[in-house]
Amino acid sequence: MKIVTFNLRCDNNSDGENRWQFRKGIVLDRLEAEAPDVAGFQEVKPEMADFLRRHLNGYLCVGCGRSAEYGGENNMIAFRQDRYELMRLETFWLSGTPDEPGSRYPNQSDCPRVCTHIELRPWDSAAVFHVYNTHLDHVSDEARILGAQAIMRHIDEDQKRRPAPLVVTGDMNAEPDSGAIAVFTSGEKHPLVNETPDFIASYHGFGKCPEHAQIDYIFSEGFKAVRPPVAWSELSFGKCLSDHNALCAFLEPAGE
Repeated sequence: MKIVTFNLRCDNNSDGENRWQFRKGIVLDRLEAEAPDVAGFQEVKPEMADFLRRHLNGYLCVGCGRSAEYGGENNMIAFRQDRYELMRLETFWLSGTPDEPGSRYPNQSDCPRVCTHIELRPWDSAAVFHVYNTHLDHVSDEARILGAQAIMRHIDEDQKRRPAPLVVTGDMNAEPDSGAIAVFTSGEKHPLVNETPDFIASYHGFGKCPEHAQIDYIFSEGFKAVRPPVAWSELSFGKCLSDHNALCAFLEPAGE
């Protein structure tokens, strides 16, 4: 199973020739060539979501915007409809009131943060698995830790309700030795495995940052890696796909 996390970089006038309108074709081409089973996207604005829903053939793209009106950026998940059936879909806000659209922690940025959660069942199996996709706060370390804790609490609840293997994808805005990442990997009940270890750089600012940082991750529980992870770092027609490299992990259920 090929799992991808990919911050697409929201459409922003300040990006000039790197704006989404000049990248969307090469992003689509790469996704179609790679054909991941599941992709967790971040910074997906409404017009970007519309483009992916219309043109990413064979995929169901799910998720809603993070604002109080369900607009704005979206942590969309796309999965292959020929391989998986959608069993459950929800979005929860990373806040003290996770069911309240647009809610935030007091000390975070002005941007609400959400997690998109789905349960998928392979068409040829009765066994489901969970996928969580998120984008933690870019300003407050406290908010990142609280957001990670909120996701892990949700995972604990979901595992009580329906135990199953799980994957967490996202732009965590946190490096591997940070407190937020420790929340994911050091949990008492469900410590997650970092499937994209810290030698894989992800953020590069459209090639402008000589020292890339790893702030994007794929975590799992109940899966095992069958191949080393890779980063989509190649240029396409002289352009970066985004200001982040997509990261790709190759997993199968641990019992197989």
